[in-house]
Amino acid sequence: MHNPYQAPTSDLAGANPAPSEDGLQPAGFWRRVGAHLVDTLIMLPVVGFTYWGATVSRHFYAWWIVPSVLLGLFYSVYLVRRYGGTPGKLAMKLRIQMADGAPVTVKAAFLRAVVIQALALTTTAGMALAALAMNDADYLSLGFMARSEMLSNTGPAWMNVGTILMQVWIWGSLVVLLANKRRRAPHDFLAGTALVGKQ
Repeated sequence: MHNPYQAPTSDLAGANPAPSEDGLQPAGFWRRVGAHLVDTLIMLPVVGFTYWGATVSRHFYAWWIVPSVLLGLFYSVYLVRRYGGTPGKLAMKLRIQMADGAPVTVKAAFLRAVVIQALALTTTAGMALAALAMNDADYLSLGFMARSEMLSNTGPAWMNVGTILMQVWIWGSLVVLLANKRRRAPHDFLAGTALVGKQ
């Protein structure tokens, strides 16, 4: 029976539609944020390595293109297909599945990641070209922030377009996710997937 005196709940606070027969429901906003934070913590050593590599040589950005793509595919495609999510999602008891409840396919896992990976690749490739256009003395004389600003300013125009599109994709994903009952982001619609979790 409905209690008219019960305080209203907000979807943003984690209230979602009733769970399905298997006890799973669309993943709430804050659990997604928690999963993202866990994944960020796990990737901190990689961030530290790229920071170190960028301070050592202007060739690092070019050298890092292939490993960064492979790492991105491993983290966002292989782990999602093999285990149903990234370590952060699994730690928050979330699972990526097909919209009909079936396990996620390789194609779907790839489609979920392809847009953000492609946009990140444009940024990395643009930074590599800008760094290779500098001489060693100028490159190494700059601090990390000044160097990053210099590379952004001297990189190809398509690099900046890629950076803007990445921001549009990220913020647009948040809006779309909050605007539909199943809490599906654009990459879920693209891949035919949904992120679910135990209540």
